[in-house]
Amino acid sequence: MKNSVLIQSLTSLIVFLLFFAFALTATAQNYYPAEIGNEWILDSTDGKERQTYTLEVPKDDADKELILLKIETKVLTEDKVIDTDKYFLTDSPEGIRLHKTTLEQKPYGTANANFPTPVTFFPKKLEVGDIWDIMAETELLGLPIISTTNLKVVAIELVETSIGTFQNCAKIELKLDVDFLGVAINVDLSTASYQWLAPGVGPVKFQNNDGDVYEIVSFKRSPPLVIPAQNPPVWSLPNNNITITGTRLGGILNAKILENVEDYVTEVGNLGIVSVSGNIAPPGDGTGFATNSQRKQDLWVAGRFENAPITGTITLFAENSKGRTLETINVTINVSQ
Repeated sequence: MKNSVLIQSLTSLIVFLLFFAFALTATAQNYYPAEIGNEWILDSTDGKERQTYTLEVPKDDADKELILLKIETKVLTEDKVIDTDKYFLTDSPEGIRLHKTTLEQKPYGTANANFPTPVTFFPKKLEVGDIWDIMAETELLGLPIISTTNLKVVAIELVETSIGTFQNCAKIELKLDVDFLGVAINVDLSTASYQWLAPGVGPVKFQNNDGDVYEIVSFKRSPPLVIPAQNPPVWSLPNNNITITGTRLGGILNAKILENVEDYVTEVGNLGIVSVSGNIAPPGDGTGFATNSQRKQDLWVAGRFENAPITGTITLFAENSKGRTLETINVTINVSQ
């Protein structure tokens, strides 16, 4: 009788371990958003228990590259946490992966499982009929356990809860085979567990293999981490009307009208000339940029001396990875007396 109770407890443990590790994998399809700071609270429909899932930064520096999913189960009538389970995960192009777990199973102790090669629990694409298997190795009381979990998307359906109705929820069926001390234990098909995941929300309903049902009563989402993006360049010339005295070189009149052009534009990756007008010479004929001793660009403008004073416009561009912006300058180049 004692061994029977232990085996039943171990079976429940592995179901719990694999089920919730799987549930987080739906993040890849936004069925289970994985931003750190997210929190989901599900209460049992009989009002006795509460499960709180949170996504946190692991405390151990060795795990700082991982995401910690922490699940606390509390007896509401006693306001007492009866166990805390931890799952260490990462996201990848193929799916969310499980690296290790630490689960409490009172009164038997803690069960740990490590995956030297991280296990994919949830593929990026989720459709009705998808089937995949998960194998985990752990031990409890020094006894080895190997489990194989069969997962299947059995439906996309509506879920009604006390806080609202959720459309297009993925219903996931979980079945388990356990090898305990070399003895295979098959969990009866009638005791499969189910998880419902709502797109953009996460877990909204859970039914364990004993038939106990938990429904969402609240959830909190943190905004995704935003990496500051480079903005398109912004020009800030002190004056767009430039009058300057030029220098004669043969039949050409030219002048440096802007020095260190990069200082007048933000986050610039490239500078250039779009067009010129009036008596200003085209780019390459004395009009253009020249690198100075500070390794910045000076803008020179030229025209034929017989057309002096040289008047016209020059339109510049500045660009970076986010786009291109233009700036037009009105130019007058006078002849020295």
